Amino acid sequence: MAVAGLVAAGSAPAAPCGRATTEALLGTGAGAVAEGFALGASASASAVSSAREVPAASLATGLSVPLSAAILAGVGAHASQQVRRRKMRLMGGIGRGRLLRMAASSSPDEVSEAEDEVEDKTWSLQSPRVQTLILLLLIFVGNQACRAVPFYLVDFSPAATPELAINSALDFSSAEYGLLATFGFTVPFTLASLVAGSFADKAKNRLQLSGLAGLGWSAVVASMALAGSYPMLLGQRGLMGIFQAATNPASLPLIAELFPEARATASAVFGLGIYLGGGFASLGAYLDQSLGWRGTFLVFAAASAAASALALVPGIGGPTKEQAAGVGPAATTAVNGSASEQASLLSLPAQVAEAAKEVFANAAEATSSVPARWIYLASTFRFCAGFAILVWLPAAIRTQFPGDIESFAIYNSLIKAVAGSLSSLAGGIAADMLRARGLGDKAGALFCAASAVLAAPLWYFTLGSSLSFEGSMGFLLAEYLVAEAWLGPAIASLQGAVPADRRGSAQGVFSALTGLGNVLPAALGLLAPTDLREGLQISVAICYGLSAACFVGAAASFPQDKPQTEL
Repeated sequence: MAVAGLVAAGSAPAAPCGRATTEALLGTGAGAVAEGFALGASASASAVSSAREVPAASLATGLSVPLSAAILAGVGAHASQQVRRRKMRLMGGIGRGRLLRMAASSSPDEVSEAEDEVEDKTWSLQSPRVQTLILLLLIFVGNQACRAVPFYLVDFSPAATPELAINSALDFSSAEYGLLATFGFTVPFTLASLVAGSFADKAKNRLQLSGLAGLGWSAVVASMALAGSYPMLLGQRGLMGIFQAATNPASLPLIAELFPEARATASAVFGLGIYLGGGFASLGAYLDQSLGWRGTFLVFAAASAAASALALVPGIGGPTKEQAAGVGPAATTAVNGSASEQASLLSLPAQVAEAAKEVFANAAEATSSVPARWIYLASTFRFCAGFAILVWLPAAIRTQFPGDIESFAIYNSLIKAVAGSLSSLAGGIAADMLRARGLGDKAGALFCAASAVLAAPLWYFTLGSSLSFEGSMGFLLAEYLVAEAWLGPAIASLQGAVPADRRGSAQGVFSALTGLGNVLPAALGLLAPTDLREGLQISVAICYGLSAACFVGAAASFPQDKPQTEL
């Protein structure tokens, strides 16, 4: 039901009047929230008859996912209002003289073109570029949900059964699970990301490339339902990582081309998939109770495949006017390609040998820029901090507050989905506002530096030894609100630091850095259990500080940009 609310929020027609559009969007979001409360109430009722902690996660997801959908609707309404104001300024300010000159020269087509130039930048849901962004977001939600769902299908307690727990059915240990959850995925994902960047740079239709990759990993997830041994499952997870490596290099450069004036905001909207996908993944524990882990894999595979297939349907989404006219690099990313272009995309796997020869050359070019190098280094430290929190925070909380595990499950789910979504969107919007005021591409790097500086002490206090559980959750909430604002601005700055025809390769390198992010959580696993909380507390704070310093270095190395003028 929450999925229907999200789709409705992303597909409702947009009226030309700002007030009507806003009311329609908010009405849709309210409906999604109402459905979320219904789902949460159902989960609470189930808690009475269930001994496991599944309803708590379901309740948190039922509340957080529709709230995030309403947030997305609000961003679209706000952005559309800003575009309408710019169009009015075009007609009444600087653009008036231009339009009068055009009218005097009897060029009505040029006048219409000038109006369309601004109209192409709208955030209306009727805009082809916004429809494309929504499709990419849906694919990314499926990406993150399929990646995380295995985490909710294991149970190492004595009560585990083969029907409900993968580890019990396939007989693997917690250490083997650790390999499956981290390096079993990130090693093939990292290597494939470099190749995927080259594919994305050459692809004529990046939306369809994302859709094809989504169908690939969906098929792999479906095959996991048939896994008969741990080595088989490990190989399937690695293959899923190879397919999922194509998502970011194909999607984010396309977003940068479709939203040149709002790269950070659009990237932040795309980044909502991390939080929404994680929220949906937690429903895997709920489905496991009735369908078992094999049935749960099939449900997630079907949902992901449905979202991915939308990118291959002709007429859904569409090219911008510049793409249709074949102007500039954006022309290579037209949403609806010809039959020959689609056939070319389907034949891409046959070009692996040729593309592999260019991978290292493209990666070297994508890392030749000094600002890009600083951003890569800063992001590596940031990934280390994020993955360490993801892997070890539950264990640290279980040690420090053993009586509050159920409450932590609810608070943590809500903080991730709601606070994480709010922070991600706010970061993108703020970075674009700073860029519009003359800071150029360095705005995103400066914003990321400020975010990391604020996050370091908040995280340190989250695991303070003298804090109550409520106090710890309060600091965790504050930490998420400032820390998760970094991704959109960082990606936008990176896209501005590399040549336009190497943005796919740059994003492939950026995605590959997630593999290095596993170094810190792996190192923390070597600590004694009594030292884990303090080690996590200090190491993450240090990584935040190092990340901030590197982002400052990136900002300082960007060339000075001239202030932008309104159209």
